[in-house]
Amino acid sequence: MWIILFFFGAAVGSFLNVLALRYDPERFLLGKHAVGGRSHCSFCHRTLKWYELVPLLSFVIQGGRCRSCKANLDFQYPASELIAGFVAVWTPIMVKSYLALVPEANVWIVSAIWILIFWTFLLLALIDFRLHIIPDELNIFLVILGLVLLVVSPAQPLGNTSFLGAYSLMLGLGDSIWINHLLGALFGLVFVGILIAVTKGRGMGLGDLKLAAILGLIFGWPDIVMILFLAFIIGSLAALGLMAFSKRHMKSKIAFGPYLVLASILVFAFGEKILAGYFSLFGII
Repeated sequence: MWIILFFFGAAVGSFLNVLALRYDPERFLLGKHAVGGRSHCSFCHRTLKWYELVPLLSFVIQGGRCRSCKANLDFQYPASELIAGFVAVWTPIMVKSYLALVPEANVWIVSAIWILIFWTFLLLALIDFRLHIIPDELNIFLVILGLVLLVVSPAQPLGNTSFLGAYSLMLGLGDSIWINHLLGALFGLVFVGILIAVTKGRGMGLGDLKLAAILGLIFGWPDIVMILFLAFIIGSLAALGLMAFSKRHMKSKIAFGPYLVLASILVFAFGEKILAGYFSLFGII
């Protein structure tokens, strides 16, 4: 079952990568231009056969090259497939660990929602990285998923409890799941909004503002605080790396969405452990 789930996820990753590459800001995300038509080589434009589209395997068998023109294929193709496949297998395992005492059916319902959230994160990151744009269609879909998650989440771990574990009590985790998540959305909106106002839009854009609020809705308070904190750290380190090894400079525009997404995944998977490691540096349990 896990192998089937992985390759299904990899197939979804392949589709998401195509959507990201075909996305046109002037058109609907799922318009005919994006989902219609056969896949073809980006270099020689030859229409690909079905056996050249098998997730991961085709890339490996062809040695990462087009069978016709021998041009090197972008590593983004197998990377997207691998990540999406991994998400399909890893997410239910993580959710099960959070919902150990919940019926199996509930675990799979919550897992399915989180898988959709992470797949949406992947598409969002691919588009934002390429065009520095976060499509409103993805933001709306994430809001819907976030609200559905709040409705179906069980009363315990993944519902009322933060991914930061007991450390969440330090920032005032409340008993109401709706208040915590609405407060998280408000914090993300206000915090990033202030940054945009102070920097006059040079540091972040409206897409980042919307995404921060949506992440607050999905992850709630106080997880959004850690997400933003990690995103700025990861983004700063990435910016320094780009300036050191490329022609980027301080005024170069860098997509911030992928770092918000990465930080969110880290909080989902390791939030409590990251805080535990941080406090241990200062001898605080």
